[in-house]
Amino acid sequence: MTTGQASLGKAWITKKAREIVALGRELLGGNGIVTDFHVGKAFCDMESLYTYEGSYEVNALIVARDITGIASIRPASRL
Repeated sequence: MTTGQASLGKAWITKKAREIVALGRELLGGNGIVTDFHVGKAFCDMESLYTYEGSYEVNALIVARDITGIASIRPASRL
């Protein structure tokens, strides 16, 4: 398995997990945000993983580099 393939799997599962937790919250309606159910916490956890940690975007950049051979981020040159 290559780095690009692993990153593709990570990006896909992060996106799908976010969609599934959002659907669970939507299905519960108002109960999806109360503390009696763990869906609200799971939704917040997935949002932080997806947005704050940048897991999806970083893995998407790795997949794009693997497909095109062009890196979107280059290391800074040393002075």
